[in-house]
Amino acid sequence: MDKEKFFIGKDGLEYCEVCREPVERYIPKYAQDLFGMKTHPRQCACVRMRMEKERQERKEQEHRQEVEKNIKICFPERAMRDWNFTNDDGSNPYMKYAKQYVEHWDEVKKKGMGMLLWGDVGTGKSYMAACIANALLEQEKRVLMTNFTTISNGVFAAIDKNDYIEAVCGYDLLILDDLGSERNSGFVVESVFSVLDRRVCSGKPMIITTNLTVREMRETQNLDYKRIYDRVLGSCQPICIKGESHRREKENQNKRAFEQIFREEESE
Repeated sequence: MDKEKFFIGKDGLEYCEVCREPVERYIPKYAQDLFGMKTHPRQCACVRMRMEKERQERKEQEHRQEVEKNIKICFPERAMRDWNFTNDDGSNPYMKYAKQYVEHWDEVKKKGMGMLLWGDVGTGKSYMAACIANALLEQEKRVLMTNFTTISNGVFAAIDKNDYIEAVCGYDLLILDDLGSERNSGFVVESVFSVLDRRVCSGKPMIITTNLTVREMRETQNLDYKRIYDRVLGSCQPICIKGESHRREKENQNKRAFEQIFREEESE
């Protein structure tokens, strides 16, 4: 200890000049001979605060490392890491359902409550799902956001297909993007059904996005897909996401920016 930061109190003990707490305490007289000393160190408020700060910093560092690890596993595209509630522009009124899903996560997980986000192309379904994923990842939940094409490719390449499906279904939340865009082959369809069936049986929630309508899913005459859609509709609450295409608006913004840049160059 730096003696300049301490002083001797009226009781003969050393005190911290900052917090004015003793930095040592007396050993009971009957034990002083046993230990060969009269006092032993104690932590003053300054030391306790510094240690607590260091503990919190370590905890935050460990938290960030865990979150970053899970984020890298979760998203197939790096851009999705920025699809979160903070960056949302507020133009999608259905985002309230995504926020409520996160707020009630404990109940959602317990009851295995899923969501089916359906609607036209570019209405923000994938963005909503990714916002949910990012919020849960910040809570150190394990989330996987993928699609059926990637899963069927993984099943095809796996040495043990059951182990692969078990691993995919082992996440706290499974998000399956763009149902209906996968190739219409027997192997792919069977892979899709196997994952959905295993997930439903596990009792864990999943979120699915699709451009298909609920009516199309219910009225399909294809028996293979009927099995798939029955699993989806039986475990996920349908939410129709309406509105203008955000992608089209983004295209218009890019076009205006492009025209502005080249208009300025022409005028120089």
